[in-house]
Amino acid sequence: MALSFAIAPAVEATAAPPIPKAQAWGRQYEATASAPLLDLSQGVPGTAPHASLLTELARTSADPASARYGPIMGEPVMRAGFAGEIRVRYELGEGDVSAEDVGITTGCNMAFLVLLMTLCPPGSSVMLPLPTYFNHAMCLSLQSLTPVYIPCSPSSAFAPSIEAARAAFASATPAAKPRMIVLTSPNNPTGATYTPAQLRAWFDLAKQNAVALVLDETYREFVDGPPHELFKDPEWRSTLVSLGSFSKGYRIPGHRLGSIIASPALLERITTVADCMQICAPRPPQRALGLLLPSLRADVHASSAALARRRQLFTQTVEAVPGWEVRAIGGFFAFVAFPEAYARASAALGIKRKHLGSEDIAKALALKAGVLVLPGSFFMPDLDSDVWDAVEGKEELMGDRWLRFAVANVSDDVVMQLGPRLQQMNALLGVE
Repeated sequence: MALSFAIAPAVEATAAPPIPKAQAWGRQYEATASAPLLDLSQGVPGTAPHASLLTELARTSADPASARYGPIMGEPVMRAGFAGEIRVRYELGEGDVSAEDVGITTGCNMAFLVLLMTLCPPGSSVMLPLPTYFNHAMCLSLQSLTPVYIPCSPSSAFAPSIEAARAAFASATPAAKPRMIVLTSPNNPTGATYTPAQLRAWFDLAKQNAVALVLDETYREFVDGPPHELFKDPEWRSTLVSLGSFSKGYRIPGHRLGSIIASPALLERITTVADCMQICAPRPPQRALGLLLPSLRADVHASSAALARRRQLFTQTVEAVPGWEVRAIGGFFAFVAFPEAYARASAALGIKRKHLGSEDIAKALALKAGVLVLPGSFFMPDLDSDVWDAVEGKEELMGDRWLRFAVANVSDDVVMQLGPRLQQMNALLGVE
């Protein structure tokens, strides 16, 4: 039945969530006992939370006090406990990050959205890497913000071009200057992990232009050593905002907990927005995690080490298949180039277009070989969009030859099954 009222233009203009589209391909695959669907489409943990956390979640959920409203920016025990974990993770002193620098949100996507609402008026712009996490692009669209895309070249392992960013700032009028730089490391979708030196250069660029550097560090637990040294800068609060999630390292995505590490002056403003969005983040997981965090370090480390071994196994398995190349890998994801000949395999798939892109190949891979992944096109504007006109060095990205594999939600056995499935796809499309 048609609606008798209008949808907001910004919502109408925002792309629908893409993952359900890919999941529909998986449902069409005719799985058998010997050839089940291999689902590497979504970045979710593949194992349950630690037993001690499950016990505490049950206890705090049963406590009537958890059903009441809590502090807008998080439980004191959670803010203090998480600040302590950040000091350990980044090898910081006591005053480098404190509980007053921490806000707790209903997931990291909520953290990003309330930050946009706090810093970016409608009509302004935000600098995003390209390829980009689709929820970031969707949030910008919903807020009527313009993305300024910074190319991440395949030839540089999908590292963002700071030269392109400098040029964008230099050419922007004061009114059109981006309000923030957003980077995700380890990256979603590419898996690229930026070095401390690279992140320092981006911090300096943001500071030079008086804009926020927003680091989405959802996958920080899966980096060897401190992810960066920016928190050691006495003036980090003037420029840096670090977003995080408890979904990945602690394996509780359904409990929806995220974090913002920022200046208390910024958190005070975010509190106003968050009160209208969430009132408070879920209390049971905060009350469960707050005191448990130190005891879970060994579990998080073991999970990270196991995933590092799986990423290595994935690279060995995929690159043993002719034409397949892992171009970047880290955190939960790998960005993989399929054989160049696939782009010209229209006849083998019964498709009339001369040139096939990543969505064509991802769909065929699901239907023909039972491997569900996301096409690189889900993380970029439509190839015929005018947005590309402003992207320097766009030619490589517009080749559209990449697939995102999520490697955290599957076992090593599933990874080893990939080799024969990709070989099967090669045979179907005539690649030797």
